[in-house]
Amino acid sequence: MKVKGRISSVNLFYVLAQTMIGVGLLALPHHTHHTAGSDGWISILFTGIFIQLITLIIWFLCRKFPNLTLFDFSKVILGKMLGTVLNFLYVMYLLTIICYIFIIYTDTLKRWILPETPGWVLLLIFFILLIYGSICTIKNVISLFSFLFLLIPLLFLITFVVYDDPSMDIRYLFPIGHNGGWNILKGTEDAFVSFIGYETLLIYFAFMKRSKSISVLKGAFFTIFFVTIFFMYIVIISTMMLSPEEMKITREPVLYILSAVEIRVLSRLDLIFLSFWGLVVFTTIISYSFSASIGISKLIRIKHKFAVMLSGTFALIVSIIFYYMEITLLEEWLKYFSLIFGVIIPIVLLLITIIFKREAASTYEEN
Repeated sequence: MKVKGRISSVNLFYVLAQTMIGVGLLALPHHTHHTAGSDGWISILFTGIFIQLITLIIWFLCRKFPNLTLFDFSKVILGKMLGTVLNFLYVMYLLTIICYIFIIYTDTLKRWILPETPGWVLLLIFFILLIYGSICTIKNVISLFSFLFLLIPLLFLITFVVYDDPSMDIRYLFPIGHNGGWNILKGTEDAFVSFIGYETLLIYFAFMKRSKSISVLKGAFFTIFFVTIFFMYIVIISTMMLSPEEMKITREPVLYILSAVEIRVLSRLDLIFLSFWGLVVFTTIISYSFSASIGISKLIRIKHKFAVMLSGTFALIVSIIFYYMEITLLEEWLKYFSLIFGVIIPIVLLLITIIFKREAASTYEEN
């Protein structure tokens, strides 16, 4: 069924940027340093280039099915039965990401701000925010994201204060490339999870005003370029501020650095950064919940608001289970899931579309 709402390339920038800049930001310098050392920022650059290529593939796929989401054109490409199975798997993938965000954000808040608060209480609060933010139309989502995007430049400004810190040493970045090309490439595996969110283009491209226009692709490319630069900036700052030994044992280098910085007007910049970052994570949750709810509403033919409640309830229950069992298990699963659903499946769908000439799906509608 064709979508009704329409968004511009600027709107896509707001949505996609905040979907990608999520919980992976804080631990990204630590993860990339584990394999690539001080060349972690190069791994980020290579990952960003790779994501651009995958975005191009997704655009080629979606432009053959204008105004249709993945949950619609999958049935055109694979048939009703296989398409329904794929839609179910994609919904489960999106819900898994929501659970991962819930767990990581809860764990971070408990270690930095709310150590005495039970984890299930924080998860319940996130569930309420998910329901509140996702029961809306695409236009409402865009309005919220456009406003909250102002927080990302504030994250830039907060980290700028570290440049006056005497402990900053640019020599930690040199010699560039000394960790070896293989380790840098292996670092892209750790960085890739932080870039997840681009796969929601399989849904959001359907809402574009001119989905076949090259301007749509340019908007997506610019967004990923912006996110890549932002991630590189965070990794470079962390690398220059902490020694290699400190980077290995510090889970959230950015927060650790800001906690040691004090200025006359403000103190505990880490808590200020964490507060703004939390609102960005909130938008990430809404984006995934909105996308998953579209899939659920098409799978079992219920209204969007009931699909949101169903997705939120599922995410809450699973998050509580995994939070008190094993967090790292879900993270390991997500590495493989993101590769399958974000890279392999879009490529396979495009190849099937080209080989069997599955186009003209813009006339496809299912009541």
